[in-house]
Amino acid sequence: MVLGRTVMMLGALTASLALLEQTSVFHAGRRVMSSPRVRADVLDGGSLGDSLRKLNLVETVPPGEAWQFGTKSRGAHIELVYGTKPIAIEAVELMPTLAKPAPDELTVSLSVHARDLTDPRLGMLPNPDIKLEKPASLALFRGEELLFQTRCGVGLSGHPQRFQRGWASFRLYLREEYGVEQLPAGVIRDTLAEYTDRLNVRAASITSSNLGFEIANRIGALAPGMERCRLVLNGEDQGLMSLTEHLSRRTISRRLGHDDYDFYRSRADATVRDRREGKAMRKWVNRLGPEDYNTAKVGQVIDLDNLARHLFGIMWCGVDDWAQGARLRDRRADHPLWTWVHWDMDRGFQHSYSKQPCLVWQKAGLDLVLGVREVEQKGDRPQTFHSQQTSLRAIVFKGMLANDQEFRDLFLSIAARSMNHLLTREWMEPLIVELGSGLEAVELRDATGAARAYMGQRSKWMMKDICDLMGLGAPVWIRLRGPQGVELTVDGYPVDPKYSGWYFPGQTITVASPEPIVWISDGVKSQGTEFSVEANQDLVIFARP
Repeated sequence: MVLGRTVMMLGALTASLALLEQTSVFHAGRRVMSSPRVRADVLDGGSLGDSLRKLNLVETVPPGEAWQFGTKSRGAHIELVYGTKPIAIEAVELMPTLAKPAPDELTVSLSVHARDLTDPRLGMLPNPDIKLEKPASLALFRGEELLFQTRCGVGLSGHPQRFQRGWASFRLYLREEYGVEQLPAGVIRDTLAEYTDRLNVRAASITSSNLGFEIANRIGALAPGMERCRLVLNGEDQGLMSLTEHLSRRTISRRLGHDDYDFYRSRADATVRDRREGKAMRKWVNRLGPEDYNTAKVGQVIDLDNLARHLFGIMWCGVDDWAQGARLRDRRADHPLWTWVHWDMDRGFQHSYSKQPCLVWQKAGLDLVLGVREVEQKGDRPQTFHSQQTSLRAIVFKGMLANDQEFRDLFLSIAARSMNHLLTREWMEPLIVELGSGLEAVELRDATGAARAYMGQRSKWMMKDICDLMGLGAPVWIRLRGPQGVELTVDGYPVDPKYSGWYFPGQTITVASPEPIVWISDGVKSQGTEFSVEANQDLVIFARP
């Protein structure tokens, strides 16, 4: 069945083509239309109507002639051609003579014709409201070693204004029509998909974005791969930025190995089925009453472990962007459940708005989702906070937290283990040093100062904040004192013999050693490889051979 939107889009295409006789339409260098017919298989997934609407580049050329370049139709994102299409110089030839890069530093060399960038009528930067994709050349270096080079497509990502370190952010498209269709595995470390064909070079918040994704992956949530890089644009050093795989249907398809899944993002184009399933999910949640919020029922539809980890990552980093992330459901799984994937965490580790009356590590955490108090939001409460708290994931989280003890225990366990064993100073400090290397003066302070404040203070503050908002009482301090040379674990994590951690009241802590040992706590003595205690008061656990 042809949808009404598809008919309108095809009508717009046909009308535009009627202006030129014997024309063909090209997408990324491949002919997709020689009449009102479209080869949907060469477009980016989904229904025909949505694919046409999502086109980043459509060009027309008379048959038999070389590519030409033209003006834009703001309605259907079509380009009617005239003149000769500009060709970018090979990016590998434009690498400047810079100070010798560190052996491990990733450099992105991007070559785009000047007209494609800045021409008032035809360039990307002067026309940010049009989703243009221009031909470019790309080369990636690790230190001085060339890792990869190809022709690609390039478009703007996000807002077009310049940031402190240079140009706007760019999105890179790898397609076989240009050169290669995907990035080799291993160029970006720890990618969400084995192979990647869409990349973002992000100009803003390199520390918060990178660190946010690192934290999400560290605590067991899902996040795309990201790595700090240096951007060289047309031979000019633009400074330090971030290279990340784009969160898209193609990325998820490569991760799962098939296309049979539902994928929904709040601020992005979607296929007809994805929109339908996304709306159906919202209606299902809206019909839930307090008695329905239990693990047995909601856990049949939503991966509650994933939801708890996803939202805890948002809370700990202080990300107040409600549309951050996507939700997906693998239809081929044994038990298909909705899960969430992180995206766009650059609002973390910094104040949410100017003159926010709190220290940066005291910005809203659990209250980003609950929205129950006005502490730091004196005066106008930003719309992003309200939108975060009324998002589908927040509605489900609040319902489960209020009505299901099993989910409360799950969330508190994830929070305590993350803050005591995963998001530690020993783990974060090397990351902050690496992300800040190469920055100077104000840039270095802005990029790493807030992250260090978080590293030292956020977990302790969050522990108390969660206790206050959930009415749990004061956090409990548990200390372990064992002999040197004995391997000890707390809740399965290796620890130092002089370990200490904060816990939520009522939580059970289990300490263990590979060999039987004597455990003493609050006058109670036992012997064995494990010892469990409930955190009802501050305790010291002694381990003796």
